[in-house]
Amino acid sequence: MAMGALVHDRESVRLEPVEPRARRTARVVTAVVAVGYATSSLVTVVLAGLRGTGLFAFLGCLGVVVTLQLAHSSPGALAWPRRVRSVTLLAQVLATFAPAAWVGPQFGAAAGFVAGSMLLVIRSRVRWALYAAVAAGVFAAALLQHQGWQALNLAYAVHFTLLTGLMLYAVGSLSGIVAEVSASRGDLVRMAVVQERLRVARDLHDLVGHDLSAITLRYELAYRLLPAARARAATELRDVLEVVRRATAGVQGVAGGSGRISLATEKSAALATLSSAQIEARIRIPDITLAGRLDEVMAVVLREGITNVLHHSKAQQCRVELVTEGDTVRLRMSNDGVDTVPEDLADRGCGLGNLAVRLAEVGGRLTTRSEGEWFHLTVEAPARRQAAAADRHPPDTSPRERWPRGAGPAERWGPKTTSAIVLLVLSGYALTILLNIVWTEPSVAGALGAAACVVTMLAMQLLLTFGFLRTPWARRAAMAGQAAVTFLPLLWLNAPWGSMAGFVAGAVLLELRGVLRWVLYSALGGVVLTLAVLTASSVSMIAWLTISTLLTGLIVYGVSWLMTLVREAHSARTELTDEAVERERLRMARELNEVLVDGLSQVALRGVLACRLLDVAPERAPSELEGILELLRRMLADVRNVASDYRNLSFGGELDSSRAILAAAGIEVTIDLHGRVRDQKADAVLATMLREAVTNILRHSTARHCVITSEQGSLTIRNDGVDPSSGQPVVQDQRGLGDVARRLDGVGGRLTAGVADGWFHVTAFL
Repeated sequence: MAMGALVHDRESVRLEPVEPRARRTARVVTAVVAVGYATSSLVTVVLAGLRGTGLFAFLGCLGVVVTLQLAHSSPGALAWPRRVRSVTLLAQVLATFAPAAWVGPQFGAAAGFVAGSMLLVIRSRVRWALYAAVAAGVFAAALLQHQGWQALNLAYAVHFTLLTGLMLYAVGSLSGIVAEVSASRGDLVRMAVVQERLRVARDLHDLVGHDLSAITLRYELAYRLLPAARARAATELRDVLEVVRRATAGVQGVAGGSGRISLATEKSAALATLSSAQIEARIRIPDITLAGRLDEVMAVVLREGITNVLHHSKAQQCRVELVTEGDTVRLRMSNDGVDTVPEDLADRGCGLGNLAVRLAEVGGRLTTRSEGEWFHLTVEAPARRQAAAADRHPPDTSPRERWPRGAGPAERWGPKTTSAIVLLVLSGYALTILLNIVWTEPSVAGALGAAACVVTMLAMQLLLTFGFLRTPWARRAAMAGQAAVTFLPLLWLNAPWGSMAGFVAGAVLLELRGVLRWVLYSALGGVVLTLAVLTASSVSMIAWLTISTLLTGLIVYGVSWLMTLVREAHSARTELTDEAVERERLRMARELNEVLVDGLSQVALRGVLACRLLDVAPERAPSELEGILELLRRMLADVRNVASDYRNLSFGGELDSSRAILAAAGIEVTIDLHGRVRDQKADAVLATMLREAVTNILRHSTARHCVITSEQGSLTIRNDGVDPSSGQPVVQDQRGLGDVARRLDGVGGRLTAGVADGWFHVTAFL
């Protein structure tokens, strides 16, 4: 099978990459926070008096803990085999709790790492129980190590472990979320495009196909009326023009996604169609408008039912009745002139399968039965459910997007979950600041005043993090107020405290841009260091105060950025899918215009000509009508073919979809095709290969360029951004490219894949 030089297409789509910089920033923030907390833990044990061999042993254990923490924070850690995750977690637990034998209660300063790892690498909900168990272990070990420990110390140890674990879970998930957002949005766009194709296939059959059948029927009736009943034939030709105009609008509506019909208008059309076919009709449908999409679905049911009466029976009578019984809307359709009805009717080419899909979307169902020569079709659907659903999800909105099912962190971090965890982390750090103030032993009035300042500081930060302040001046004012209440307690406390300027440091990183924010962030650390020196603190205390302030600032920035990232990612999904669906609609509009709109225009024009010929040259009218009927039959066949193309995978359609998906992911796409596969089966295999290749690009690379080329008898897809250590999919796999290779083998082809110079190549030979 060869590919001839029939088609030449070259196109390049350029968009800025969206995720590499964000991913690098996320990794840097995660690493700095982990190392910073390790340093803080080291300072804590030094302040407690640990020296010599014990200090070096603690350093060794701390190094193991931090290394494993960084590994657990990597994007792919959650997908590790269970045995690997179990071994690394056990090693981290041992390295965390072993120092309790010689460090004392202060060993718990590093326990937050293993608490965070429990949340990062365990998939089931048991991770929360293990997270709490780590804090319980710290509490028990502290009691065993030092019976005289104060209750405040015990509470601080447990609180600090839980807070650190939750913070590391949030910050450690950043790079994974950035990576998965990039991969998941491609799947979301693909799903939206597939849904749009299926919608077009259903609407072409149910809406446009019905109109073409009705037009054909009316022209056949006019043809049969000649020459005996010329006046009645002229009436039919004039009346059918309205149906042609409606069909043209229907084609445009299908492509534009607005092909809506109503039960009221369809009732009139059904009565006219049955009367033209000389079928006795009794239609009892009250003049009501059903709620939500139910009115449209019932109208489609009525239209398809009438089509089946015309095409699949020799009916003389047809009865239609719509009743509402409680919360159930029921539409019954019956006609005579039917032989035995096959049990698999819904799977045949009668459109009942499409109706079952539409009814399922509104919670309804369809049943059919036959009694002698009578065929009965009944559909039922709940009315109230549709009314409520219409309020929640208006019918004109885009398809509902969900994250593709997977094992990654993006699946866990919905907006509500993120908001709750960010709120807990920020509140936890405010509580930590309060506990540090209490340790300075202030007066009751001084403690209350400091507490009021901390609460104000937290409130300002929540307003900034959750985006409640919209204007730049309001956000800058909040940051200035936060800075004021940060240093105000110095007037009566006369000494700095742990994490003192952490919130305002985080706000500076969040609100400012460029080098300025890092200069001010460092300056705040310098202010705390200067205050610690002026109050004659020890060297270790000076280091702890400065590090805790800078570290808290980085954490506040990290969790606030997490909040922004998740919120923007979830809102951006709608924009991405809408853009891809709009591209698909434009492509479909072009195809439908070529296939149907031009044809309907010819039908209308030739119909007007036939009507005039009845007056001036009646002998020519039958010949003109024969030409119209032949045109209509070709158009009906074209509708079936187009609908089939949208249902089935085709390389041309998949190429347009893949181009939109890659462009939405910020990947430059270059297409250079020479040739066209004429065999439908081989075309579907190439479409499958293209889809799998695009999926691999999104999931297994950091690609910025993709090149799709074809030569005589081959198709090649290449992408850069390949990480040699990530493990590229190979053709021997049982899924993915392996499945494509087997499909190609079935049509006499073969598949090759490999990595060269940082580019992944996959080629299909036909």
